[in-house]
Amino acid sequence: MITREPTSIKHLVLQNGIFYILALFIAFGLKYHYSQARSDDLIWVLGPTAALVEHISGISFEKEVHTGYVNHKHRIIIAPSCAGVNFFIIAFCLVVFSFIHHLPRKRVKLFWLTIGMLSAYVLTILVNALRIISSIYFYNADIYCGWITPQRVHRLEGIVIYFFFLCLYYMIINKGIHHYCRRTAAKRKSANRSNLTQSDYLRWACAGLIPLFWYGLITLGIPLVNAAYRGRRIRFVEHSGMVISGCLVVIAAIFFLQMGWQRIGNTIKRLAKKYIRYTTQVLYKSRFMLFYTQRHNKLRIRPLNR
Repeated sequence: MITREPTSIKHLVLQNGIFYILALFIAFGLKYHYSQARSDDLIWVLGPTAALVEHISGISFEKEVHTGYVNHKHRIIIAPSCAGVNFFIIAFCLVVFSFIHHLPRKRVKLFWLTIGMLSAYVLTILVNALRIISSIYFYNADIYCGWITPQRVHRLEGIVIYFFFLCLYYMIINKGIHHYCRRTAAKRKSANRSNLTQSDYLRWACAGLIPLFWYGLITLGIPLVNAAYRGRRIRFVEHSGMVISGCLVVIAAIFFLQMGWQRIGNTIKRLAKKYIRYTTQVLYKSRFMLFYTQRHNKLRIRPLNR
């Protein structure tokens, strides 16, 4: 995360405590609603998801009471388990708890709380639709044998897609908040610019580790605390291994992509500087030769004074 001027924990809690409590209240309320909800209660997320999947894939869905959205021809059901509410909670907590303390005024913090909820909802619809579409095509693929079952592939695919877009969401928000803090500091002329910068390696680590914390907390921590794994310990251990390994693969991929992108950017900058330097030299020589030629011609045609 972006570091600003050193502040005490007490000051941080006093400035942002009410917003943290409000965010926790919203997150626990969503979690409780999801645990008790049926398909008819989740129409606010299942409906837009099914509509987007239908628009992109061309596969039509019909709403069935107490079931969800169904396509009988392809045997596809968009049920409450496909709603993506847990991802919605993760994205909302990520954007609030990671960035709200960087904002200066309470009015801006309240606005950020609203923006965080709306952006997390839109992200959930988009990513969930992408996951369902990819699941449809993966299910029909001829890649299954032995331990590789459609259920395991479906679970691992969901983990990779959800976590990748969660990291991407964090990086986009982090960059926006970084520019906002720099602009605010420049206006106030009270913050040291060096405190608003962070090393590339720290930024890359935060882009993976902070989303990993929130993703692991909701998908593994809460089931572990409320003992939801009892009676299904082997399945929970397998699920935990898939979550950890899938997230680590995504973190490694993002690290190498960012490293490669930085090298490409540095190469482009270096070539651009060379091109500008070369062009400047050519233009300077051309102007000098033109001036010299014109001056020489004037001297040649000048009449002699007698």
